[in-house]
Amino acid sequence: MPPILSFSAPSGGGPPPATPDLDAVLVAGNVALTRDVLIAATHALDAAVAATVLQIGTTNASAVRFGTATGTTSTFQAFFNQSASFLSNAGLQFSSTTANRGSCRMNQFGNNAGVPGITGFKSRGTNVGDLVSCSAGDVLWRATAIGVPADNASVPLAGWLGINVPTGGVGANYLATDFEVRLTPLAGPINGHRQAFLVDSEAILHGRETANSFAGVATIGAGGNVVVANTRVSATTKFLLTVQDTGPAPTGTIYQSARAVGASFTIASSAGAADAGVVVYYQLWEPVATPP
Repeated sequence: MPPILSFSAPSGGGPPPATPDLDAVLVAGNVALTRDVLIAATHALDAAVAATVLQIGTTNASAVRFGTATGTTSTFQAFFNQSASFLSNAGLQFSSTTANRGSCRMNQFGNNAGVPGITGFKSRGTNVGDLVSCSAGDVLWRATAIGVPADNASVPLAGWLGINVPTGGVGANYLATDFEVRLTPLAGPINGHRQAFLVDSEAILHGRETANSFAGVATIGAGGNVVVANTRVSATTKFLLTVQDTGPAPTGTIYQSARAVGASFTIASSAGAADAGVVVYYQLWEPVATPP
């Protein structure tokens, strides 16, 4: 067993010796770099005193590298406050019971154009550092929401925000992008997230049009009106109505005439039965709960 290196102040009480350069005293190494430090699975790098900050690369280092080098395949993972992967194969994982500690904050200082935030990068290259074109449908960035429901056992994916490459969106030197919002409805089911909104690469808004959604189409009936079932109708809901070209032109004024909170709303025409068959597109809007 090699001797353990230790350094202490001279017995005469003089100043301690200069901190030795690790490169000058290490003999252990691996086949990649002759002065690498090999640490067994049972060893740990830790501070000598509890609650002391362990400083790595804080004086002269311009970077600290973990895992394999650029230009190679890599399966490296880093865990903080946890001993192994937790319900995910994500490469960087952090766990905490301290309030707000389970968040990521990026700070930018300096009189420059630097931007704080989270950046995603996608390449289909085999090795780290290889640049190979993305494909239509690739996700370039995603923020995913996951939580524990009432059964305290399931861990469903609840929703996400994503930047995606649309069909036809791979150019010679650019990628077109869509912005997608997926949400899980009140009725579920587990992993029932579905596309709620999508802003396409031309900035056109796509909204979900199903029962209880914010938008849809309805046709004026023989009585000059139509009742649209929607349990999301509230006392403060606002209605936007526009006549569509898939039916006859109206002879009267199309308006929202009544509502049943938690059940439905009614679209009517001032011309009554004369406007039967008129097709109306509607949108529901709600004011924010706590306006400024």
